[in-house]
Amino acid sequence: MKSFYVALLTVLMLILGSNVFSEQDKPNTSPDSLGSTNELKKINSEENEQFQRGNYLIDFSDYEEGSIDQWLKNKGFKFEQAADDRRKLDLDVDEGALILEARTRLRAFIVNESLKPRKYSGVRVEWGVVKYPRGASYEAEVNNEAIQVLIFFGDEKISSGHLILPDSPYFIGLFLGRHDMPYKAYKGKYYQQGGRFVCMGNPRPGETIISEFDLVYAFKRYFQKEEVPAITGVALTMDTTSSGDDGRAVAFVNRIEFFE
Repeated sequence: MKSFYVALLTVLMLILGSNVFSEQDKPNTSPDSLGSTNELKKINSEENEQFQRGNYLIDFSDYEEGSIDQWLKNKGFKFEQAADDRRKLDLDVDEGALILEARTRLRAFIVNESLKPRKYSGVRVEWGVVKYPRGASYEAEVNNEAIQVLIFFGDEKISSGHLILPDSPYFIGLFLGRHDMPYKAYKGKYYQQGGRFVCMGNPRPGETIISEFDLVYAFKRYFQKEEVPAITGVALTMDTTSSGDDGRAVAFVNRIEFFE
Protein backbone atom coordinates (compact mmCIF):
# COMPACT_ATOMS: atom_id res chain seq x y z
CA MET A 1 0.00 0.00 0.00
CA LYS A 2 1.34 3.40 -0.96
CA SER A 3 2.23 5.77 1.85
CA PHE A 4 0.47 9.09 2.26
CA TYR A 5 3.45 11.03 0.92
CA VAL A 6 3.80 8.87 -2.17
CA ALA A 7 0.10 9.18 -2.96
CA LEU A 8 0.32 12.92 -2.37
CA LEU A 9 3.37 13.28 -4.61
CA THR A 10 1.43 11.67 -7.43
CA VAL A 11 -1.43 14.11 -6.98
CA LEU A 12 0.92 17.08 -6.75
CA MET A 13 2.74 16.25 -9.97
CA LEU A 14 -0.45 15.46 -11.87
CA ILE A 15 -2.31 18.56 -10.73
CA LEU A 16 0.44 21.15 -10.38
CA GLY A 17 2.37 20.14 -13.46
CA SER A 18 0.11 22.15 -15.74
CA ASN A 19 -1.10 24.78 -13.28
CA VAL A 20 1.92 26.63 -11.95
CA PHE A 21 2.57 30.36 -11.97
CA SER A 22 5.29 32.56 -10.56
CA GLU A 23 4.59 34.28 -7.29
CA GLN A 24 6.55 37.24 -8.58
CA ASP A 25 4.24 37.42 -11.60
CA LYS A 26 1.26 37.64 -9.23
CA PRO A 27 2.38 40.28 -6.72
CA ASN A 28 -1.14 41.24 -5.71
CA THR A 29 -2.13 37.68 -4.78
CA SER A 30 1.06 36.50 -3.04
CA PRO A 31 2.75 37.58 0.21
CA ASP A 32 6.14 37.03 -1.46
CA SER A 33 7.50 40.09 -3.25
CA LEU A 34 10.45 40.54 -5.57
CA GLY A 35 12.26 42.17 -2.67
CA SER A 36 11.82 39.11 -0.46
CA THR A 37 13.25 36.89 -3.20
CA ASN A 38 16.30 39.11 -3.48
CA GLU A 39 16.68 38.95 0.30
CA LEU A 40 16.61 35.16 0.11
CA LYS A 41 19.22 35.18 -2.65
CA LYS A 42 21.46 37.46 -0.57
CA ILE A 43 21.15 35.23 2.49
CA ASN A 44 22.05 32.13 0.48
CA SER A 45 25.05 33.91 -1.05
CA GLU A 46 26.29 34.77 2.43
CA GLU A 47 25.90 31.14 3.51
CA ASN A 48 28.01 30.02 0.55
CA GLU A 49 30.85 32.13 1.91
CA GLN A 50 30.81 30.30 5.23
CA PHE A 51 30.47 26.52 5.12
CA GLN A 52 27.81 25.39 7.55
CA ARG A 53 28.17 22.44 9.88
CA GLY A 54 26.31 19.40 8.55
CA ASN A 55 23.40 18.02 10.53
CA TYR A 56 21.98 15.21 8.40
CA LEU A 57 23.58 13.90 5.24
CA ILE A 58 22.21 11.80 2.38
CA ASP A 59 25.44 10.80 0.66
CA PHE A 60 25.44 9.18 -2.79
CA SER A 61 29.22 8.80 -2.96
CA ASP A 62 29.47 5.61 -0.88
CA TYR A 63 28.29 3.14 -3.53
CA GLU A 64 30.78 0.31 -4.03
CA GLU A 65 29.17 -2.51 -6.02
CA GLY A 66 26.01 -4.52 -6.51
CA SER A 67 22.43 -3.47 -7.09
CA ILE A 68 21.94 0.28 -7.15
CA ASP A 69 18.27 -0.20 -6.34
CA GLN A 70 19.10 -2.18 -3.21
CA TRP A 71 21.76 0.35 -2.20
CA LEU A 72 19.16 3.11 -2.35
CA LYS A 73 16.60 1.01 -0.49
CA ASN A 74 19.19 0.49 2.25
CA LYS A 75 19.31 4.28 2.57
CA GLY A 76 15.55 4.36 3.13
CA PHE A 77 14.42 5.20 -0.41
CA LYS A 78 11.57 3.59 -2.30
CA PHE A 79 10.60 3.85 -5.95
CA GLU A 80 7.25 4.99 -7.28
CA GLN A 81 5.78 5.34 -10.75
CA ALA A 82 8.50 5.33 -13.45
CA ALA A 83 11.28 5.25 -10.85
CA ASP A 84 10.64 1.53 -10.52
CA ASP A 85 11.08 0.82 -14.26
CA ARG A 86 14.67 0.73 -15.54
CA ARG A 87 13.41 0.74 -19.14
CA LYS A 88 12.12 4.26 -18.47
CA LEU A 89 14.43 5.59 -15.76
CA ASP A 90 17.99 4.33 -15.74
CA LEU A 91 20.00 4.69 -12.54
CA ASP A 92 23.78 4.68 -12.40
CA VAL A 93 26.57 5.85 -10.10
CA ASP A 94 29.70 7.56 -11.38
CA GLU A 95 32.30 9.76 -9.71
CA GLY A 96 30.39 9.84 -6.45
CA ALA A 97 27.05 10.85 -7.94
CA LEU A 98 23.70 9.14 -8.45
CA ILE A 99 22.77 9.59 -12.12
CA LEU A 100 19.14 9.64 -13.24
CA GLU A 101 18.44 9.23 -16.95
CA ALA A 102 14.94 9.57 -18.38
CA ARG A 103 14.75 7.44 -21.52
CA THR A 104 11.22 8.49 -22.35
CA ARG A 105 8.55 10.87 -21.11
CA LEU A 106 8.04 9.99 -17.48
CA ARG A 107 7.13 11.01 -13.97
CA ALA A 108 9.35 9.42 -11.32
CA PHE A 109 9.62 9.60 -7.53
CA ILE A 110 12.43 8.32 -5.31
CA VAL A 111 11.02 8.87 -1.83
CA ASN A 112 12.56 8.80 1.63
CA GLU A 113 10.29 9.13 4.65
CA SER A 114 12.76 7.68 7.15
CA LEU A 115 15.11 10.63 7.63
CA LYS A 116 14.75 12.63 10.82
CA PRO A 117 17.10 15.64 10.79
CA ARG A 118 17.81 17.20 14.14
CA LYS A 119 17.61 20.96 14.44
CA TYR A 120 18.20 22.49 11.01
CA SER A 121 18.19 25.87 9.29
CA GLY A 122 18.86 25.01 5.67
CA VAL A 123 19.73 22.47 3.02
CA ARG A 124 22.75 22.09 0.78
CA VAL A 125 22.53 20.07 -2.46
CA GLU A 126 25.45 19.11 -4.69
CA TRP A 127 24.00 18.30 -8.10
CA GLY A 128 23.74 19.12 -11.79
CA VAL A 129 22.06 18.45 -15.11
CA VAL A 130 23.68 16.72 -18.10
CA LYS A 131 20.68 17.10 -20.40
CA TYR A 132 17.71 19.35 -19.66
CA PRO A 133 14.25 18.22 -20.85
CA ARG A 134 13.68 19.97 -24.18
CA GLY A 135 11.31 22.90 -23.84
CA ALA A 136 10.98 22.61 -20.06
CA SER A 137 10.44 26.00 -18.44
CA TYR A 138 8.28 27.11 -15.53
CA GLU A 139 8.36 30.58 -17.07
CA ALA A 140 6.74 29.17 -20.22
CA GLU A 141 4.38 26.99 -18.14
CA VAL A 142 6.01 23.77 -19.32
CA ASN A 143 6.53 22.68 -15.75
CA ASN A 144 8.98 19.83 -16.16
CA GLU A 145 12.41 19.38 -14.63
CA ALA A 146 15.37 17.03 -14.88
CA ILE A 147 15.68 16.91 -11.11
CA GLN A 148 13.89 18.29 -8.07
CA VAL A 149 14.36 17.82 -4.33
CA LEU A 150 10.96 17.98 -2.66
CA ILE A 151 10.93 18.56 1.11
CA PHE A 152 7.88 18.04 3.37
CA PHE A 153 7.43 19.78 6.72
CA GLY A 154 5.43 18.51 9.68
CA ASP A 155 2.25 16.46 9.77
CA GLU A 156 -0.35 19.22 9.71
CA LYS A 157 -2.59 18.89 6.67
CA ILE A 158 -2.98 22.18 4.80
CA SER A 159 -5.96 22.68 2.51
CA SER A 160 -5.42 21.80 -1.14
CA GLY A 161 -7.93 24.42 -2.22
CA HIS A 162 -10.10 21.79 -3.91
CA LEU A 163 -12.76 19.55 -2.42
CA ILE A 164 -11.63 16.34 -4.11
CA LEU A 165 -7.88 16.76 -3.66
CA PRO A 166 -6.20 15.54 -0.44
CA ASP A 167 -4.82 18.09 1.96
CA SER A 168 -1.04 18.12 2.33
CA PRO A 169 1.71 18.97 4.78
CA TYR A 170 3.72 22.04 3.85
CA PHE A 171 6.30 21.43 1.12
CA ILE A 172 9.05 23.24 -0.78
CA GLY A 173 10.44 21.85 -4.04
CA LEU A 174 13.94 22.87 -5.20
CA PHE A 175 14.76 22.32 -8.87
CA LEU A 176 17.33 23.17 -11.53
CA GLY A 177 15.96 24.86 -14.64
CA ARG A 178 17.66 25.96 -17.81
CA HIS A 179 15.48 29.02 -18.44
CA ASP A 180 14.09 29.90 -15.01
CA MET A 181 15.25 32.65 -12.66
CA PRO A 182 17.28 31.43 -9.64
CA TYR A 183 15.50 31.84 -6.30
CA LYS A 184 12.22 32.60 -8.00
CA ALA A 185 9.35 30.80 -6.28
CA TYR A 186 6.30 29.35 -8.01
CA LYS A 187 3.02 28.06 -6.67
CA GLY A 188 0.26 26.08 -8.28
CA LYS A 189 -3.41 26.50 -8.99
CA TYR A 190 -3.94 24.24 -5.98
CA TYR A 191 -1.96 23.82 -2.72
CA GLN A 192 -1.25 27.55 -2.73
CA GLN A 193 -1.40 27.79 1.05
CA GLY A 194 1.23 25.14 1.67
CA GLY A 195 3.44 24.57 -1.38
CA ARG A 196 6.23 26.33 -3.30
CA PHE A 197 8.64 25.41 -6.11
CA VAL A 198 11.95 27.30 -6.27
CA CYS A 199 14.51 27.36 -9.07
CA MET A 200 17.98 26.93 -7.58
CA GLY A 201 20.04 27.76 -10.64
CA ASN A 202 20.81 27.25 -14.32
CA PRO A 203 24.03 25.21 -14.41
CA ARG A 204 25.62 24.46 -17.76
CA PRO A 205 25.10 20.88 -18.94
CA GLY A 206 27.53 18.66 -17.06
CA GLU A 207 28.44 21.32 -14.50
CA THR A 208 28.33 20.41 -10.80
CA ILE A 209 27.05 23.14 -8.49
CA ILE A 210 26.40 23.37 -4.77
CA SER A 211 23.09 25.02 -3.93
CA GLU A 212 22.31 26.28 -0.44
CA PHE A 213 18.83 27.27 0.64
CA ASP A 214 17.67 28.78 3.92
CA LEU A 215 14.65 26.60 4.67
CA VAL A 216 13.72 28.35 7.91
CA TYR A 217 13.74 31.83 6.38
CA ALA A 218 11.91 30.66 3.24
CA PHE A 219 9.27 28.70 5.16
CA LYS A 220 8.47 31.67 7.39
CA ARG A 221 8.41 34.05 4.42
CA TYR A 222 6.40 31.89 2.04
CA PHE A 223 3.82 30.67 4.55
CA GLN A 224 3.76 33.60 7.00
CA LYS A 225 4.58 31.37 9.99
CA GLU A 226 6.68 32.03 13.08
CA GLU A 227 7.53 28.38 13.78
CA VAL A 228 8.98 25.88 11.32
CA PRO A 229 7.97 22.22 11.77
CA ALA A 230 10.27 19.22 11.51
CA ILE A 231 11.16 17.76 8.14
CA THR A 232 9.12 14.60 7.64
CA GLY A 233 9.97 13.51 4.10
CA VAL A 234 12.25 14.08 1.11
CA ALA A 235 11.87 12.98 -2.49
CA LEU A 236 13.93 13.12 -5.66
CA THR A 237 11.52 13.76 -8.50
CA MET A 238 11.86 13.90 -12.27
CA ASP A 239 9.12 14.96 -14.67
CA THR A 240 9.49 15.07 -18.46
CA THR A 241 5.89 14.31 -19.38
CA SER A 242 5.43 17.53 -21.39
CA SER A 243 8.94 17.78 -22.83
CA GLY A 244 10.22 17.35 -26.35
CA ASP A 245 12.80 14.87 -27.59
CA ASP A 246 10.66 12.03 -26.21
CA GLY A 247 11.20 13.34 -22.68
CA ARG A 248 14.86 12.40 -22.52
CA ALA A 249 16.84 14.04 -19.74
CA VAL A 250 19.84 13.29 -17.52
CA ALA A 251 20.65 14.70 -14.07
CA PHE A 252 22.79 13.77 -11.09
CA VAL A 253 23.04 14.37 -7.36
CA ASN A 254 26.06 13.84 -5.12
CA ARG A 255 24.63 14.69 -1.74
CA ILE A 256 21.78 16.32 0.15
CA GLU A 257 22.76 17.83 3.49
CA PHE A 258 20.61 19.52 6.10
CA PHE A 259 22.61 21.87 8.30
CA GLU A 260 22.09 23.93 11.45
